[in-house]
Amino acid sequence: MQKPRFPLQLKFLVVIILVVIPVLGAIFIWTGVQNEKNAMEQVINQARVLSRQIILTREWVTDCGGIMVLESSPGAQDTPCLFEDRIDTEKGRFLRFTPSMVTRKLSEYSFRQDLYRFRLASMNPLNPDNRPDDFERDALTQFKKVGLAEIYRFENQDNVQYFQYMVPLYMETSCLKCHKQQEVAQHGIRGGLSVFLPIDKSRLAFKYNHLKLAGAGVGFICLTIFTLFFMLRRVVIRPLKKLEDMTGEISRGNLDAQVTLDTGDEIENLGTAFNTMAQKLAQGRDTLEKRIDQATRELSEANKELKTLDKLKSDFLANMSHELRSPLTVIRGGIDYLNRKVKIEDNRNYLAIIDKNVARLTRLVSDLFDFTKLEAKKSEWSFEREDLSRLIQEVIEIISPMALDKDISIIFDPPGDLPVDMDLERIEQVLVNLIDNAIKFSDRQTRIDITATQDRETVTVAIKDYGLGIDESYIDFIFEKFSTVPSGSHSKTEGTGLGLAICKAIIEAHGGRIWVKSVKGVSSTFYFSLPKEQRG
Repeated sequence: MQKPRFPLQLKFLVVIILVVIPVLGAIFIWTGVQNEKNAMEQVINQARVLSRQIILTREWVTDCGGIMVLESSPGAQDTPCLFEDRIDTEKGRFLRFTPSMVTRKLSEYSFRQDLYRFRLASMNPLNPDNRPDDFERDALTQFKKVGLAEIYRFENQDNVQYFQYMVPLYMETSCLKCHKQQEVAQHGIRGGLSVFLPIDKSRLAFKYNHLKLAGAGVGFICLTIFTLFFMLRRVVIRPLKKLEDMTGEISRGNLDAQVTLDTGDEIENLGTAFNTMAQKLAQGRDTLEKRIDQATRELSEANKELKTLDKLKSDFLANMSHELRSPLTVIRGGIDYLNRKVKIEDNRNYLAIIDKNVARLTRLVSDLFDFTKLEAKKSEWSFEREDLSRLIQEVIEIISPMALDKDISIIFDPPGDLPVDMDLERIEQVLVNLIDNAIKFSDRQTRIDITATQDRETVTVAIKDYGLGIDESYIDFIFEKFSTVPSGSHSKTEGTGLGLAICKAIIEAHGGRIWVKSVKGVSSTFYFSLPKEQRG
């Protein structure tokens, strides 16, 4: 399975996203959390300042022994007076407001402005309105038992969210004028001051700030990713793309390609190295082309000389073989004459040796003559429709006496008519040569199997002997000219080495092919196939 491939710029983009988003995201989340903590601290500090201001106001009123307020004034309306302290003046009657009354009126005024409100809470209040709720009761208990300095919570009232902040109120000496001595609680805590700050607007502002921060974060992250990707693409990817284009030009053979990089860093050095490499490759190519041209000219001249020499050789062999035939014919006639006249046995033995070597020399000259004509393609061919099966039987009859001398039987089961377009004499020459070799290299008292098969277009003949076979090292060049191979019981090679080369040339001239298969120590089988019809 092929491994998936991804562009470098896509990998850079993925890496930048995986690095920038978590880092900047964490920074913005931390900033949001810190802002929320700061907002909470700001609300708490605001409540602390406000409560401290109220307590200081109460202390001032207490130190003044209360304040006189005009009974008919708007600020004195709806305020129950727990004391009968009154002063009648020309402007009207003035009532004494206690710290608790002042605290209540201040809370009412601030509540009207939707700013904040506050109230007093006590376990034993003089004013029933100062009875504590559950939170305040628990806070007063904590103030007395634990000594806490403040308690706060978030609360929803009438679909409005408040921040409730409570601090303890301690009994001062001036407070004893209104409160009995026995009412002083543990640690001098008389009650507590609850401050209610509406935080809906703060919450909305905080959410809005959160949204702005999130929007700014997303924008900053996108801008960072785009900037980094743009810089990497400009500084790294684009120069690498130029280098890739240059290598593509070089791979297509354009060694004159050059790349221009003005990055002022290692990539520019790499581009310079690429240019230098391309120049050296171009120089090497030019030098190599010159050497190839020179070698081609030398080979062409050598080839012409070889063709000339080969023609001279062929002409020489053809002429020599033709010229040698005449004296050999005369010698053969002389030997025949002497065989009829000489009666002495020793002399006849010498004549037999001479006759054998003259016959061998005659075959050599004949083979040379045939091969030179075949090699020079000067042979004349006479293709006729003949029965190959019948030709094999005739050759077996001719060559059987040679097989009988070694007590070798030749087995051939005729498959019927095998009509083939062939030069009868040339194919007969092939059969004689192959069967003669099979007899020559077979051990005594063995056999030679000859088979002939056909298919739709070709006829194949196989000649198998049961000698010692042919070594594999000779198989590849056994059909080359002047190639001789030791086989069977023969430790030395025999023949001229032209027989199989002539067979190959004849078969190939017919459009067929010839080959051999051999098992060392068992057998050798020579095959040749011929097309049934000659075309062209």
